[in-house]
Order: sequence, then structure tokens, then C-alpha cells
Amino acid sequence: MRFAGRESWQVGHGTNQAVNTALFLRDTLALSVDTVPELPGLDPSVPVFVPPGVDRMGVTEEWLGWWADVLDHARAEAPVEPRSIPTNEESASLMARPALRAAVRALRQPAASWEAARASHPGALPVGEVVRGVEVRLGRQVKPFRLVITDVPVQGLVWERMTPTHVIASQRFLEDPARCAPALRTVVEDLA
Repeated sequence: MRFAGRESWQVGHGTNQAVNTALFLRDTLALSVDTVPELPGLDPSVPVFVPPGVDRMGVTEEWLGWWADVLDHARAEAPVEPRSIPTNEESASLMARPALRAAVRALRQPAASWEAARASHPGALPVGEVVRGVEVRLGRQVKPFRLVITDVPVQGLVWERMTPTHVIASQRFLEDPARCAPALRTVVEDLA
């Protein structure tokens, strides 16, 4: 994750391995689970594969609480202790969810291979330009704020504000300046 800005504000933008791993599990196991926000399938898509010993029903039952832990991790201050990462087999999040723990263990290598094959680096966002524009419009510097934008590799256009300071956005949305800059401006204006 990259942070840009002066001391009064920070915008972190990048992918999050725990989020990507969770979405990989969802799609590979073909789980019928809710994600808040509603996120389309991965891009590129992944084949359905249920490894021996993985309990899809159990994973489905444990999903919602684990997904909330994954999102909490995505917006956390960095660096974090490795055992607090919800995809770490020794994390409290997975220790309390045996079906998900088994699925993460079984699909760790395929998830890592998928991640490595698609290895893309998020492009620069017009953060400084947007903040300066908001400051000009307000006639003052923006108030100190910290914003995290989690870049997710899903199909379609996604920009969802999860909290006042956390946005989940698809790579396709972030790559479109005509969509990204106005959406970013709205968030910065709210935080300014």
C-alpha cells in the first residue's frame, strides 16, 4: 500500500492479500455468500475446485464473520502483527473457524499462484490534485484525515465506501479517471 500526502492527510491505495485470498476462496469454492459490499467475481476468473477435506457448507456458515475480520484488517494501521492477519492459520479469526481454516490451508498455494500470475501494480490516483482542488474550493487546507482505498481484482466497476475512511474499489473503476476523480473528490470533501 502506498501513502501520499503531507502530514495533514494520508491516502493509502493498494491491494490487500487477505481480501484477495478471501475472494479467491469464495470464487474457487463457488460459495453462495454475501460480501458487503456486493462484489462481482474475480478478474481474471478462477475455476471451481473443492479440495478433498474442505467442507463447503461449513465454510459458508463461517464466512460472514470472517469476511468482516478480513475487511477490518484491510483498513487497519500498518504494520500489523502477522498472527492478526485473518488468513494466517494461527490467527484468532481462523482458529475460531475450523472449516475456513482448512479451506485456507488447502487453497493457500493456488491462491498465491493466482495472485502471482495476475501481479499488477495499482496505478497512481490523482490524490494530490483532488486534495488541492478541494482546498482551493474551500479556501483553506483540508483537515487531517487518513483514507484507505483497497483495490480489489473483480469484474466490473465498484466504488463502495465501507466506512468514512475506507473505500473498496475495483481496478477497472480506479483506472477510469472520469469515474475515479469525482468519487475520490466526494470522499475528500466529506473528510475535509
